[in-house]
Amino acid sequence: MSAPKREIRARRSEARRMAERAAALLAAVLIMLSLLAAKALPAPFQANIVAVTAPEGPVQRTDPTPDPSIYIRLADVDKDVSPEVIIKLMGISPSGAGVTLTGAEPKVLVYHTHDTEAYRQTPDSTYEPSGNCRTEDETKNVIAVGEELCRILREEYGIYAIHATERHEQPLLTSAYMRSLETMRRYKELYPSLEMFIDLHRDGVGDTGFEDDYVTVDGKKCARMMFVVGTGKSGKSSQYSPEESDTENDMPDFESNYRLALTLTDTLLSYNSRFMRNVRVKSGKYNQQVSDKCLLVEVGHNANTLEMAMNSMEYLARAIAALNGE
Repeated sequence: MSAPKREIRARRSEARRMAERAAALLAAVLIMLSLLAAKALPAPFQANIVAVTAPEGPVQRTDPTPDPSIYIRLADVDKDVSPEVIIKLMGISPSGAGVTLTGAEPKVLVYHTHDTEAYRQTPDSTYEPSGNCRTEDETKNVIAVGEELCRILREEYGIYAIHATERHEQPLLTSAYMRSLETMRRYKELYPSLEMFIDLHRDGVGDTGFEDDYVTVDGKKCARMMFVVGTGKSGKSSQYSPEESDTENDMPDFESNYRLALTLTDTLLSYNSRFMRNVRVKSGKYNQQVSDKCLLVEVGHNANTLEMAMNSMEYLARAIAALNGE
């Protein structure tokens, strides 16, 4: 293809993206105006409305996806999430998540769709890279972080947590969610008592400029965290995975998963006001159709250290334990 044709195609693609974003913004504006104008609406709706564009003040973006179009309380919503879903999200506030984690049988499954994600190397924590901030060394990647979360849940809170260390990235990273879905279903069949499924990841940022993006809690440096909630409306497991069935029985209960993520976010913010980034609502599935208590958590990013990520698990475990019996 000639350079002029490529340039024309690029311009058309950019124009199409801008038109889609404008349409999403217009729909959101109309929704919010109608909600604010309706005096009889329940208080949570009006309390949760923040803005249809970025709120005032700096908003630090540390993930590679496009900026969201809609900001509601404690959540950023991607522009391709439908107005109908946004309306439902506005009616949900942090509350009891209806989780029972006591008992002698397994209640929590921690697993990793992207199992080699690792952190910034330090003199005290080095590893053999298998990619950009990735390693097969399970003592230095997100598998180590998942093991720490399970250990704390079991030893400090008496919550029976299982850690699935199956590898899902090979042979292709783009189909990792398909393999982790098989893992989730296998464990669910083996242990019907499982209440909560946690896909633990590490987020990605630029090469420099984010080394100081952490919080200090009880004198310990901790990686900031973020939950991702999929609505399933795109029909994909994620932005990586190919199209899957869109049957009603194969769709996430995004309202329940969102309430759970929102409740944990609210609790963790009580430990430090910057501990959590807003819940990110996307149109993919992220295998959250398996249960109505599914979480995808990004524990820090590649500019954080493994120690920071490990420190955060004390507080994530505490927040999960606080849900018990609600």
